[in-house]
Amino acid sequence: MANLTSGVASLNRRKLELKATKPYAELLFLGDVHYGSNNCCVDKFRAMVDYCLKEKIYVLFMGDMLEAATRYSIGSGVYDQLNPQKQYEDMLGFLKPLAEAGLITGYLSGNHEDRILKETGIDVSKNLCRELKVPYLGAAGWSLLYVGNQAYTIYAIHGASGSRFDYTKLKAVMDMSHYFQADIIAHAHVHSVLTNAVERQIIDRTRKIVEVRKAHCILTGHYLGYDKSYAQAKGYPPSKLGSPKAKLFGDRWDIHVSI
Repeated sequence: MANLTSGVASLNRRKLELKATKPYAELLFLGDVHYGSNNCCVDKFRAMVDYCLKEKIYVLFMGDMLEAATRYSIGSGVYDQLNPQKQYEDMLGFLKPLAEAGLITGYLSGNHEDRILKETGIDVSKNLCRELKVPYLGAAGWSLLYVGNQAYTIYAIHGASGSRFDYTKLKAVMDMSHYFQADIIAHAHVHSVLTNAVERQIIDRTRKIVEVRKAHCILTGHYLGYDKSYAQAKGYPPSKLGSPKAKLFGDRWDIHVSI
């Protein structure tokens, strides 16, 4: 289980096991499923969950897992969506095998789940994490992941950017790298799968040398179809479905991100 410590900010600490025949662990960033929406690509989402379970890939959930529309939400989602209680119960069922396998490293809340929190005071994401017995990170959170002989820092945030185009979406997360000194900064909400890296020189205090480290900036994707969607109605460009994955090496400090 994760060790959540108090301080200026909570720190979610986890040890990730290496792949059976590989020198790395794999971590998938999965969010913006909007389960319950008519446009949710449920089969793609469930296939990704099954893939992670089969291949023993760790998952960090990035928020907006549920559609969670209310009477005060934009659009007609409150009338079109799956019953919110069923959204919650189904999601609990989808994620339980991952939780029981110890593959959930953390779980963020998104602005869609926060609709229920704002109107009722009930935090459905926190309740889901309590039932699954996995770390609840709130709207954003830090994780320190130990892989082999290495340690990796991750700052994950659901986010609130209103950017419409890929280059402005990516700029928003890259700007965050100036004030969150993490190895990976993962940002959801904008429904794109993109990655870029910022190189920095740092001093290795143990070896007393200067070396280059990359800060990987990642947009974590979504599972909403485009046809007859809110995005289509607003004239937003279509974007790739799915989730990015990071390989975290245990024998050396190295991160490979694939989208």
